[in-house]
Amino acid sequence: MAQGAAVTDVGVAAGGLGTAIAAAIVQFNKANVMGPLITMSPAPSGTSTVNFPVYTKHDPTNATYGVDEHADGAEETAANLTNIETTAVDCKVLRRAIRAEITDLSAHGNADALLVNAGLQLGNDVARKFDAEVCDLLDNFSNNVGHDDALTFPIFMDALATLEANDAPRPYAAVLHPLQVYGSFGLSNEFTVTSPANGGTSSFGGQAPDSVKDQFMGAGFVTTLAGVSIHTTTAVLDGATGRKEGGMFSKQAIGCGYIDFGGGNFIQMASEREEVNAKTTLVANAYYQAKELVDVYGVEIDTEVS
Repeated sequence: MAQGAAVTDVGVAAGGLGTAIAAAIVQFNKANVMGPLITMSPAPSGTSTVNFPVYTKHDPTNATYGVDEHADGAEETAANLTNIETTAVDCKVLRRAIRAEITDLSAHGNADALLVNAGLQLGNDVARKFDAEVCDLLDNFSNNVGHDDALTFPIFMDALATLEANDAPRPYAAVLHPLQVYGSFGLSNEFTVTSPANGGTSSFGGQAPDSVKDQFMGAGFVTTLAGVSIHTTTAVLDGATGRKEGGMFSKQAIGCGYIDFGGGNFIQMASEREEVNAKTTLVANAYYQAKELVDVYGVEIDTEVS
């Protein structure tokens, strides 16, 4: 552009313009929700399979092989014979992996830490895949509650009662889709409104105990209810139309064998230089396998969300 009588704006004085980069916005999935809630066991060096021995539950009142009562003067009578039966649940650790190839020019031309953020995003992808696989196991529990209902406090307590009736060891965790906790059909309606949008009257008529109500109204979520820790993730499976399939379970309901890359971390990040192509390959690896251990230690919570 030649010299002329014009305002010197960004179209005229373009030669020295720089680019200001704000903080990078990396879209992450909520991930690794399930790891702390299940039984994780590392595979020792030299093995690729983790064996979980599961002991068969006894009936101590059985007359033949239970605990026998001996009469006075007959204490020397032989005690009932019972077997100690175990079954094995084998978790063969298999590779999950994803990679990104970053050229030198794309990395150099980005003012943000492209390689660092790419590594974080790949690691998050693997952790999310782990959550999705474990959440898939919730649908396999033979006990279930909900079906044609919103998630109400009585349904929540039905799941808890089922675990207690099956002598499932505590602690218990409930893993639910966010829509099973919030929204018109969510559990939160039991504590915050009198008449939920799904019809009927809430269990507490909007008058929840202060400790629970304060958590909902102040923090926006409840961490525990009736001694059960509550966790949300969109990795929870879709059920039939308008439904989600969360669950409540004991820590011993699901087991996972994995390769420990240090400190209990099952995700490994690696990089590889390809000089001939002027690029760096980032790889996120994880080796694990999750399986159901004791079926009756879990309950599927299948409820409406819309």
